[in-house]
Amino acid sequence: MSFSFGFSGDDIEDDGEDELVDDMSKHQISEHAKSNVVATLEPKKHTFQEMLLSIPSQLSYNTLRIPLPPSPATSTSTPYISSHHDKPSHPSLSILRRSLFDIRAQLMAEADMDPTNNEPTSPSNSTWTTNLLSGLENGDLTSGIYEGGFKTWECAMDLAGLCSRLDLSIEGGLDIVELGAGSAIPSLVVLQSMLAMARTTDSNKKDTAAALSLTLCDYNEDVLRLATAPNLLLNYAQQCQLVDSLLSPSSSSSTTTAQGQDPLDEGDLDMDDLGEEYISRVETGLGDRNTSIDFISGGWGPEFVNLILPPPSSTSKSTSATTPRSPCRNLLILASETIYSPSATAVFADTVIRLLRRHRELYPTGSARAWIAAKKVYFGVGGGVDDFKDQVQSLGGCVANLTETSDTGVGRVIIEVTVVED
Repeated sequence: MSFSFGFSGDDIEDDGEDELVDDMSKHQISEHAKSNVVATLEPKKHTFQEMLLSIPSQLSYNTLRIPLPPSPATSTSTPYISSHHDKPSHPSLSILRRSLFDIRAQLMAEADMDPTNNEPTSPSNSTWTTNLLSGLENGDLTSGIYEGGFKTWECAMDLAGLCSRLDLSIEGGLDIVELGAGSAIPSLVVLQSMLAMARTTDSNKKDTAAALSLTLCDYNEDVLRLATAPNLLLNYAQQCQLVDSLLSPSSSSSTTTAQGQDPLDEGDLDMDDLGEEYISRVETGLGDRNTSIDFISGGWGPEFVNLILPPPSSTSKSTSATTPRSPCRNLLILASETIYSPSATAVFADTVIRLLRRHRELYPTGSARAWIAAKKVYFGVGGGVDDFKDQVQSLGGCVANLTETSDTGVGRVIIEVTVVED
């Protein structure tokens, strides 16, 4: 495998780290004007391989650096945070993210394939694609069509930093469900930590290592296939390139990233160089590391919950054979910037509580928690943390603050949601 690195020229949009803060300030979340009522998309489950079927021959990416939180990471204790983390050797963590210009180019190419396509959510439907491109370029959120998944929002960075402290050796393993995943930065940090842990685990003990299940959820299937899944592939490839360089030094290329070093800011992953069977090898490699990945598109609600955690009476298999469930399985729900409007807050709070309760029903000896990162208030659209807390408590949930940040502008928090035994 090989990475080829290059830096942007006049023909390439620079949407790298230096522009991240400006990007966030220009594209504040706002609720779309209530002009047309659009039916909520039905939730659907997708495999990793399915989400990568339309991947181009080359993926362009940039590097996002996640500031690591100081120790201790939280103001409130939570069992999911490791108490014995070593002091990080770098003040930030590097995550690879597919470039926005690359996503835009694929969307435009797909729209040109069949201009007569009238399938409402087809990538070759020009109206659907126009709405997605508008969201990508202008930051416009269109209720029921595009919910902001192509952008990396500010609170996702906070949540990703906290996720760097996760204890992945927790007994029973961990099921991560990221709601409104988009670019999935918090989950990418978890995956990177899991792969790094696998590198240092004795091969004789890998069969007994705690299992990790990632379920990445976004309203838009197009966001999952154009951003979420490619981001997972990029970071898996980058991490496993580190493994290959350690195991087979003679096969390392000049572009290989040495252990402990950051990847270059921008580059391309050439899929043709990796071979036709690479995606299958990725799935096998994840299984060897006790890790499984699934995707869910569509709207939140009871049907959505049943796809993630089928009720006890259901005969549906909710996990892959490579990640057997444990009687004391643990659940962690991740979400950032999902409570920006009252209408979104109500259904989101209900979905979170349903997931936590369903997990307790299925795994009474396990732990179930949700980490929600958000701004304290979303001016102009009515959403905010206080409203969300009220919604959760009205549904019988418990809320505690984990972190609070007030460095710039509106304050930001990460709160933990749990449910008590009935």
